[in-house]
Amino acid sequence: MTKTTPNYLRIHRGIEPQEPTKSEQSPNLITSFWNSYSDATGWRLDPRASRKNEMLELLPAVTSETPHEHDDEFAPVVGRIAATRLATAASKLTEQILRTRECLRQREAELASSAAMLGVEHDSKVSVDQIEQSLSDAMEACKCDAAALYMLDEDTRYLKARSVVGLPVERLENPPRELRGSRGDLEAMVQDIVTIDDMNADSVDTWNSPEPFAAGICVAIKVDDIPIGTLWLFSDTTTEFGNTESAIARIVATNLSLLLRQAPQAEIFDSPQPHQALQEIAQWQYESLPVGSALAEGWRVDGMIESSEPWATGWHHWDVLPDGTLMLAIAEATDPTATGAMHAAVARTALAAHSGYRHTPAQLIQRVSDTLWQTNTGEQLVSLTYAHLDPETGDGIVASAGTISALISSRYGYRPLISNLSAPLNTSMDSNAANHEFHMLKGETLLAYSKGFAAAGANQMTLGGHIRTAMQFEDRSPLAMLRRKLIDLPLIEERGALTLLRT
Repeated sequence: MTKTTPNYLRIHRGIEPQEPTKSEQSPNLITSFWNSYSDATGWRLDPRASRKNEMLELLPAVTSETPHEHDDEFAPVVGRIAATRLATAASKLTEQILRTRECLRQREAELASSAAMLGVEHDSKVSVDQIEQSLSDAMEACKCDAAALYMLDEDTRYLKARSVVGLPVERLENPPRELRGSRGDLEAMVQDIVTIDDMNADSVDTWNSPEPFAAGICVAIKVDDIPIGTLWLFSDTTTEFGNTESAIARIVATNLSLLLRQAPQAEIFDSPQPHQALQEIAQWQYESLPVGSALAEGWRVDGMIESSEPWATGWHHWDVLPDGTLMLAIAEATDPTATGAMHAAVARTALAAHSGYRHTPAQLIQRVSDTLWQTNTGEQLVSLTYAHLDPETGDGIVASAGTISALISSRYGYRPLISNLSAPLNTSMDSNAANHEFHMLKGETLLAYSKGFAAAGANQMTLGGHIRTAMQFEDRSPLAMLRRKLIDLPLIEERGALTLLRT
């Protein structure tokens, strides 16, 4: 549970309003749009109208070009209903833009904090207000008109604006600028601080300021003497900066460095780690998966799961039943989120509970389906393939429901075992699982795999061909060879596979 201070107890120390700088005097995009709206439609928003309801109130637009003695002769170009619909849609877009900008401000602050950690992974929630307040304090103390925080990328090639004060928030949307050629930033990283009393004092000796101001201070932000960014303070007029302004800039830069570094640590001590539960789930999933081994004399089994998320929505399992029959199972939830991991866990628990007594593959799949159906609090859709195999004869039966495919390959080629996909479990009360009988000879490998392979471009022919190659080389770990062959395959969806080799 995250600790937060209630709004009614929070002391707000707002940023003092600054005089608009030259960079802010350009017309705001939103204001410019509403001016164009009035010019094009002949209507304007009524500022006195209540904004509690969605229906906006409009008034005829009156501009300096409209003769006041003939107002009745100048009717609006667009009707009131059409203008209201357009204004309502524009208002919603405006709200979305403002929300996006606020999210951008927060994200830029978090990225600035991550740069200060020098490669340490964390999930910080650094305060945007704290960073902007530091910039505002430095700007006020040095009698400047604007301030900006720029952070280096991992390759130390570019500087990106992460926080600005006294500048339009659109600066955060600008692309990063190259460090190469930015003399002011480079010299500050070497000398700690550079004061520029007149940006245009020498047309040859350019400082390449990121903003068009007359003077400025650039101070390096460092962590363990390693530069991670720069702080710029800008002035509209030429200014002779002295030792006082330099000292203030250094102090603020040090404060920013500490703030960016301590934000993740404060989060660790003040609130629980947000992904700790997911990490524990992932650890449990990893530890509960069986390890590839000899399942019986002459039979080797192996499995794999590759996921781009901390969790997995699939699993595989094998065992020897009391009557000596080999059992294999591979499953995957339809939901790719952490909720899908829960669905998969329910299916796995059901399989363990129902596999201890006599059953056929179709019966066990139906029992797992019944469990999902009876415990259903949502769409617990799970694909499951379950097989029985006699280790003496190589005869087997497999039942499948969902999107898991299977094939059997030898050194001479491969043959599909399950290729007609069906509805996953819990789609309906009856599983409608498809049953197939098969036989495995020595030197053959059974491969069952999830739909994640096909999503990345590896079809049945590709997988069967790689297993066939492994059989030709008499590889006792065909799944390991398959993974090596597909190492460059993009991980678009989670991939799970299971192999059974008869040696």
